[in-house]
Amino acid sequence: MIRDHKTEKFIQLESYGMGPFAMKKIKVCPRCGQIAKSTSIVCPACKKLLTRKTLFDEYKTMHFCCPSCDIPLTGDTQYCPHCGRKVGYSANE
Repeated sequence: MIRDHKTEKFIQLESYGMGPFAMKKIKVCPRCGQIAKSTSIVCPACKKLLTRKTLFDEYKTMHFCCPSCDIPLTGDTQYCPHCGRKVGYSANE
């Protein structure tokens, strides 16, 4: 069981601009789709005011996530593969 907050897998994903840590660093403009830094207040292309939510925050609202480590999971997951916490319940319980 891996307990390191930033595992090698996520570090490698981040180097390609993917994964949860990379998603926490960007926002997407709802008007034009331009990518901006998570610290940006307005869109660099169309100057629309951006929300405080990062791409990862938006993704989490659409997916089931581990309550302990915030990693997105499938709906039938019983244990988080990242932190090992029990997150789901089988029909037998």
